[in-house]
Amino acid sequence: MIRGPVTIVLLGCFLAACATEQIAAEREKADSHYNIGVASLASGNAKQAIAEFSQAIGDSSDNPAYHNALGLAYLVEHRTDLAIASLQRAVELDPKFSDAYNNLGSAYVQRAEYDQAIKAFTQALSNPAYLSPEQAHLNLGNIYGIQGRTADAVVEFKRALDVAPDFAEAHNRLGHVYLVQGRLELAIAELTLAIKQAPDLATAYQSLGFAHLSAGEKDRARQAFQKVVELSQTSEMAAEAMRQIKQLSQ
Repeated sequence: MIRGPVTIVLLGCFLAACATEQIAAEREKADSHYNIGVASLASGNAKQAIAEFSQAIGDSSDNPAYHNALGLAYLVEHRTDLAIASLQRAVELDPKFSDAYNNLGSAYVQRAEYDQAIKAFTQALSNPAYLSPEQAHLNLGNIYGIQGRTADAVVEFKRALDVAPDFAEAHNRLGHVYLVQGRLELAIAELTLAIKQAPDLATAYQSLGFAHLSAGEKDRARQAFQKVVELSQTSEMAAEAMRQIKQLSQ
């Protein structure tokens, strides 16, 4: 009398097990595409990364990490509208996804939508568990620098350094703002720290050259500009450094 119900229950368990195995297989397949995409993006192949991340999303559309990665790949390709759409989906799926908010802010910067970018970077920093807050502070400082809000930029770059004292780019940007403000001793100190931590940072040498030039230290300025030429020979920055060297030699 009980064979029917028992058979139905056992069949139900079998179907559930099959469904679980299928879900696990789909997730494994999605993870494989995601990992290939990460490797492709790291090697500079953004187009291949986009294809892999899109496939991962096709297999598992509710994973915010996949949408964030796709948005970042679009960002590298300067396909800003698609980047924003992907990154917005990432934060919809995980409202505490600070890295996605930081990337979203960078996408808005590409469109020069600075108010939206500030909101996104601020949202990234609202999560106390954010592992890389120095990045969002740096990005906020860069926006304030673009807007001419140099005092606010200084605050954000200092906050980045409070979190990560060896963050070369934060020292570089802080030194540049000090140079703009005419605070030459502070500028030289910060730019020197940036170069100590990142000896190949050409932009720091460029700013350091102008800082020494403004301070009347022509030999040191020439040395800094020469380093720019060595590190970035074909860039517009190197061309400007060459002009400065030529003027200093006259």
